[in-house]
Amino acid sequence: MRILLRNTETGLFYAGPDEWTEDASAACDFRRPDLALDRVCEANLEAMELVMHFDHSPFAMPAAIVNAGSDN
Repeated sequence: MRILLRNTETGLFYAGPDEWTEDASAACDFRRPDLALDRVCEANLEAMELVMHFDHSPFAMPAAIVNAGSDN
């Protein structure tokens, strides 16, 4: 399983600082959800979702990232 970040507005995956890609296989694999969330906070990324991309499967599972301090 790969842990990816995807911009919900553009549909692009995070590939590195100031780098985005349409190709999930070229995206940065954070390996753990907490590391992906750390990157969101450190880089002040907005409109992001966590995507669990399963090996050898056509399915991926997105999860919304909601600021715990917000009223959402």
